[in-house]
Amino acid sequence: MPLLTKQSTIVRLPFNITLDTTSMTSQIKTAWRNIINNKLFSVLNIVGLATSFAVTILLLSFVRKETSFDTFHRNFSNIYRVNTEFDAEYENLKTPQLPNSVAPAMLAEVSGVENTARLVKHDFGTIASIRVGDQNFPESALYLSDSSLFQIFDFQFIEGSAQHVFDQPNSIVISASTRDKIFGDRLVIDEILTINNQDTMRVAGVFQDLPENSTLDCNMIYSMMDSWMGKNVYWSNSSYETYALLNPAADPKLVEKQTDALLDKYMADNRFLKRLFLQPLADVHLYSTDLHESNNARAGNHVTIKLAILLAAITLLIACINYMNLATARSSKNAKDVGVAKVLGATGKQVILRFYTEAALVTLIAIALGYGVAILLAPIFEQITQTTWSYHSLWNQQLIGITFLLWIGITLLAGSYPAYYMNKISPLILMNKSALKNTFANRMRRILVVCQFTASIILLSSIMIIAQQMRYVQQKDLGYEPSGVMAISINSLSSKAQFQALNDGLRNLASTTSSVAAQSMMGMRESGKQVRKLVTDSKGLPVSTNSVSGPIAETLKLQLLAGNDLPENLSTTDTTCYVLINETVLKYLGYATPEAAIGKPIVTEMRPTNSVISGVLSDFHYTSLKESVGGYLYYRMNRPSESQAQLFIRFQSAQVSTYLDQVAEVFKQHVPDGAFVYEFTDEHVARMYQEETRTANITGLFSGLAILISCLGLFGLASSMAEQRIKEIGIRKVLGSSVNSILLLLSKDFIKLVCLSIVIATPIAWWAMHSWLADFSYRIELEWWVFGVAGLIALLIALLTISGQALRAALANPIQSLRNE
Repeated sequence: MPLLTKQSTIVRLPFNITLDTTSMTSQIKTAWRNIINNKLFSVLNIVGLATSFAVTILLLSFVRKETSFDTFHRNFSNIYRVNTEFDAEYENLKTPQLPNSVAPAMLAEVSGVENTARLVKHDFGTIASIRVGDQNFPESALYLSDSSLFQIFDFQFIEGSAQHVFDQPNSIVISASTRDKIFGDRLVIDEILTINNQDTMRVAGVFQDLPENSTLDCNMIYSMMDSWMGKNVYWSNSSYETYALLNPAADPKLVEKQTDALLDKYMADNRFLKRLFLQPLADVHLYSTDLHESNNARAGNHVTIKLAILLAAITLLIACINYMNLATARSSKNAKDVGVAKVLGATGKQVILRFYTEAALVTLIAIALGYGVAILLAPIFEQITQTTWSYHSLWNQQLIGITFLLWIGITLLAGSYPAYYMNKISPLILMNKSALKNTFANRMRRILVVCQFTASIILLSSIMIIAQQMRYVQQKDLGYEPSGVMAISINSLSSKAQFQALNDGLRNLASTTSSVAAQSMMGMRESGKQVRKLVTDSKGLPVSTNSVSGPIAETLKLQLLAGNDLPENLSTTDTTCYVLINETVLKYLGYATPEAAIGKPIVTEMRPTNSVISGVLSDFHYTSLKESVGGYLYYRMNRPSESQAQLFIRFQSAQVSTYLDQVAEVFKQHVPDGAFVYEFTDEHVARMYQEETRTANITGLFSGLAILISCLGLFGLASSMAEQRIKEIGIRKVLGSSVNSILLLLSKDFIKLVCLSIVIATPIAWWAMHSWLADFSYRIELEWWVFGVAGLIALLIALLTISGQALRAALANPIQSLRNE
């Protein structure tokens, strides 16, 4: 350690340390020499820290994107979405779907509200067919809205004006990418397009594509006032999202109270809504997982964000623990250097600075490598998080600032213990290797190893339990068979004859086994109605109803407990509404057996009112397993009030792509003016668990990397321990100790620490996973063996990690280790 010979500019560091800048070069050279002279430990530290930085960089870029949603709107802090909670009969369901009367009532009667806008997907969410000339295009993000939407939110118009786009009737605005897809890169004002071969619209404006961090995902918007949805204002149906812009001086709590009071005023006779409440736009993206039927296709989850931050913190902490462990494990090697430096007059602050400088240099190298690893992992990261990731996000000022703070923080954290530990020991003890044994450093290393493996076991347990739950979700009998079913959009069909021709053509395909038209896919866009025991009952059981054209149980392979499937052919004079009810409805009606209900009348809200139970279905999961099964009703009747938007086709074909081409060809033949839009039912079911799948993927990958970092540290620690005890091992071998006994000698301390980690980690992991599983109405039971297996895996990982070094030491020639004694 070089001594200071002259005083120069003084730099004050944390912990009241001052540095003469003339010695900086010397400190860096010393640190670099130590790194080069201890290659194994340096490589282990740098690789561990670089991996942890790569994990942190990727996770923080993901967190930053998720938390930046909608912040680009100028009115961001004053925009609120109005949500509702249904009463107990509807299981206190929360949703952003409101009656279309709420927005105008708020604007007229609630003080502090500057503007409101309603938003609803075309045909309540079915994919539309857009026709321009002789070309057809599918569109899943077609919305209806009030013109005030463009005053509340920031749409950047490149053609047309936000203030006047809906001045003329039948006007529509489209995004720039939609314009390019449909019309090409040219001016398109006053161009004509047709929706579902029914509504002709004039293009009145083109707006820049909404950014990826926008809750609104509109590609096309036309005026709600051009539809019955805007003209007929009512309180009897909840299907519309409502946004409100508040005056900056308004009290959101007071606005919420006044908004909620509208229910007492306008729904006194039919109060099925429990309350109305405001949700800040800042919370819409991450805090909407408990809301049902949101239009937001980009919804995130605050739990995933917290998990990402936790995983980043754990990997950084494990890497820091590795550094501290390996640094103190080399204390006997560093002892002579530090002792000589102190004897020659180096101050305590200089000794501390030496270790901080080395930590800073190692961390800086690791950060540079971490950025490179992050770039390599980016494609995998995009896939598991189901989001796009830009390389430009690496150079974001906020992320660079966080990285700089992490560099300082990790330097101070990782370098603190070895620096102060070495500084507190006197020079004579430092040069006496035997005096360094069984010190506080050894106890601290044990504590840090326990912390490492406690975190690893918690992560292992979490991975296993999340995987079990997702496997349970995938394998659970849903009460029907979603695989082998395709749904195609039939919104663009113009007549029953055209539907019949298309249906017959599809049934003539060799691989088609059955087909039926339905109002919607399960769990999407069904109507919310009630069934009642008696006509005189004012309230009944809330049910989801789905209008179909025939035998739906056959096509979806629903389990029919009694009765018959719905009829396909009805006489034109038949006024009966035939219904299939599930067990939940059966229990409400009070029938002792499914057979007892067959042929009995049932009071529904369908018209006409003479509804008859055709069959009883076993309860099936039409929504995700997070929700309990409610009442469900399929019905078949002449002239239903709800249209059938999808044709479901069950098929048997090993060559799915070939069959898909055949279906597309038949569709084109019979519906030349419509876009061919299809969806597989099993893919729809998988999307119900998109956020859980993302959580599982993030946990799996980054937990594996965290465990890898732990193994790197344990490998280095085992190597250091074996090196320190090399002479003891040599003596034992000379005295007749076997290789197995030496392996046990070097391994038993680590085994004890891992066992202690299992004891500490198990209750923590149980609590964390119990909380996560609570979101599912249908879930696995936590079994003790999962935590035992996780602990056993951690133990095996530890043994495999240290066995190589232990075996190497046990097989070494004792003469080599004892010849200098």
